[in-house]
Amino acid sequence: MAPTVDREFRLGRFNQIYAHLNLICNANSCDLIDLESAPDLTLLKRAIEHVIDRHPMARSVQYQRGVILGWRHLAKRLPIEIEQRTSINVDPARLRAELLDNAWRERVPVRDGHPFRFIYTRTPDRHILQILTSHTFTDGKAAQLFSGDIAEAYGHLAAGRPLDTEVIDLPERNHDRLFLSGLGWKDALRLAWKGVTGFVHDLVMPSGRLLVGGKRSGETDVLMVELPREMLGALKDAGARQGSTIHPLLLLALLRTAQQDAAAQGKRLRHGLRIVDNFSLRRFVDDPRMQKLYDCVAVPYTLELDPEQDDAAVLSTAHQRLEALKDGDILSEIYRFRLLFQSSLLLPKAATIRFAANVLTRANLICTNVGPIDARLEHFGPIAVRSYYSFPQLFPPGEVMVQISAFRGHLRLVFLYDKGQMDEAQARKRYVDPFIAELRRITASDDAVPALAANG
Repeated sequence: MAPTVDREFRLGRFNQIYAHLNLICNANSCDLIDLESAPDLTLLKRAIEHVIDRHPMARSVQYQRGVILGWRHLAKRLPIEIEQRTSINVDPARLRAELLDNAWRERVPVRDGHPFRFIYTRTPDRHILQILTSHTFTDGKAAQLFSGDIAEAYGHLAAGRPLDTEVIDLPERNHDRLFLSGLGWKDALRLAWKGVTGFVHDLVMPSGRLLVGGKRSGETDVLMVELPREMLGALKDAGARQGSTIHPLLLLALLRTAQQDAAAQGKRLRHGLRIVDNFSLRRFVDDPRMQKLYDCVAVPYTLELDPEQDDAAVLSTAHQRLEALKDGDILSEIYRFRLLFQSSLLLPKAATIRFAANVLTRANLICTNVGPIDARLEHFGPIAVRSYYSFPQLFPPGEVMVQISAFRGHLRLVFLYDKGQMDEAQARKRYVDPFIAELRRITASDDAVPALAANG
């Protein structure tokens, strides 16, 4: 049964980081669904309302008492509207600028409305639905889940089938307790120590950064690139040969791309390149409702790769780090969040997020591999989907963000950058084209990707 009264919860510490970020920059996240034909907006609105009604947290608004932020989960949904736009632009770059303006011109409301916006744009030959949310509320997986649920509900309504009425609610909203409650004291002490040492390391040690240069404007542009169709299969084969997943291969290609870009500037990467990645903690809670929550349960961590090492050593480092995280070491980041959160309470708002960005990441490159896209987003009820992309704006701390996902059997790259530091042609020349070339090199032969077992 759905709750019949409003309920209040303090923001989890993961959400707090993005809430502070949202005070000084735009923390919107956008799912862009390119449809083959026009949706029935009446049915679409009903689908959206149904999905929000099933999730008490989706009916949230944010409140603040002193330095403490929280969610008020409303018993009754607030009005929801679909914003309609018309564009005459058929030029891809100009249309992209319009769609990015839709996504980032205004922050998604969190204080006076539910944390979503819905925008439908019609052009002479396109039908584009944008579903916007805030990272204060969701992570990338959660936002994709929300869009998938809407697509599924729309399909049921269009076909006259009954809707899923299961209410998805998880009362525990303190994520650190949620994920750490089952730990024994020895594991808790070990992870807490790792969290503290990681906090100190990031505070005092020099960080290897992407050599971007130029003055940031605060305006972000996005390139959405479909990689060659054979690339996904080639990477999977290469990963299988080295006894790992494709993610270490993507990180290796990114490292070599950054190394080449530095060399072209007559410089070299120092201290090892530090890359921020995000890790979903859903696997650490044995509750099926966790897999259905539109909530921010991903924690960022930093991976450091040494450009002076050969490919095999880089792959081994990345693989071992990722496997340790999967085995539970990622939970140490929750202890670092606790320390970060307590430290930030003493600072002014603007200083809080700058302190958090510095200590939490100490890197200007964000790389996420969101994996396969929800299969429900390959169609929108009876309407075919031409393409689907998800992209956030997380500046600061990043100056460049690389996001990889798989859709309909092939990889797509989303590359975000500051328009004051490079234009589209420079972004393609410096990063996108070399990254694709590096992936081709890495997957070219068995010799290029030695087995991890043979290299430590």
